[in-house]
Parts: sequence; structure tokens; C-alpha cells
Amino acid sequence: MMHFGSARAARGVSLLEVMVAIVVFSLGLLGLALMQIKGAQFGKEAGSRTHAIMQARSIADAMRANPVGVSHGAYVTAAATPPTALVSCASNCTPDQVAANDVYSWLQRLQTESAGAGGTIAGPSSVTGAYTVTVTWSGQSATGTNASDTYSFDYLP
Repeated sequence: MMHFGSARAARGVSLLEVMVAIVVFSLGLLGLALMQIKGAQFGKEAGSRTHAIMQARSIADAMRANPVGVSHGAYVTAAATPPTALVSCASNCTPDQVAANDVYSWLQRLQTESAGAGGTIAGPSSVTGAYTVTVTWSGQSATGTNASDTYSFDYLP
């Protein structure tokens, strides 16, 4: 017959075991909370990236609808000299006026929907004839610090 100790010692768990269980459970909850916070940050960043891509593609669609304005170079803009207002014209706007209004509206949408966002259109390339559309916005890097992200692509008319 084996004897494992008194019946009194086998009835419950020790205080040390309870404390270890609480610590393990607490660490698990902290890990879960951290995963929720990081998931929210990554979701917000993904939303900003999606918005930037959609806006970059929207100006490409506007350029596609105005090939004469593109051929005149009216869509080319620099970060230092964006249009400051809509061009006032009646129902018979020139392609260059339409382009200026497209660029102004595009930059306004970028700045309204994403703080610190901006965009440029450069080109045409002397080799391919492509225009480079670039959108930048402020976000958070993987380390949690503020960083600037960029999305660009080449638009070939």
C-alpha cells in the first residue's frame, strides 16, 4: 500500500500555485490586449494606404478622360507649386483649365481625407513618355513612430 501524505495536504492547492496561475493568466491577458492595439494600428494604416491608392488612381482616371490636357503637360505639378484655387470657367473650359481643376480637387481630397497627405505628378519621361503619380501621407511605422509613406506608379497615356 502506497502512502502519498496526509488527507489534509491533498485537499487543496497551495498559495504558490494560485499565484503562479494568476501571473500566467495575467500575462496572457496583457498579450491579448497588445494584439488588439496592434491590430487597430495596422487596420488604420491599411485604411490610409487604401485611400492613397484610390486617390492616385482617381487622378489617373481624370488624366485618361482629358488626353489633350495630358499632352499639354497641364497635369504636371510639383509639391511646392500646387494649384491654389479652382479655375473659374463657364461650361466651355479648355483642357488645360479642366486639368488644373482636376489637380486642385485631387489635392484637396488628399488633404481633407488624410492629414499630412499630398501628391505630385511628374513627367513625361523622356524614355517612355510615362507620368509618375505619387501620393504621400503620414502614418505610423512598425516601431510606433510617425513616418511618411509613399505610393507611386507610372501612368502611360
